[in-house]
Amino acid sequence: MSKLLQEEKVKKALAAIEACCGHCAYCSPDCPVFIARCAMEGLLYDMEQTQGQESEEKENME
Repeated sequence: MSKLLQEEKVKKALAAIEACCGHCAYCSPDCPVFIARCAMEGLLYDMEQTQGQESEEKENME
């Protein structure tokens, strides 16, 4: 699966997680929605960083 397709799926998952959120006055770290959001945001960040590093490596090779 291409990295861009994976990134799109993660963004869609984040949107679905946001739709599940009840937007409570206090966001508890015990909330499963909070945990899922943090995990997916971390995954998306890692994917974007990896893509940026690979782009830099390709530029340096040329």
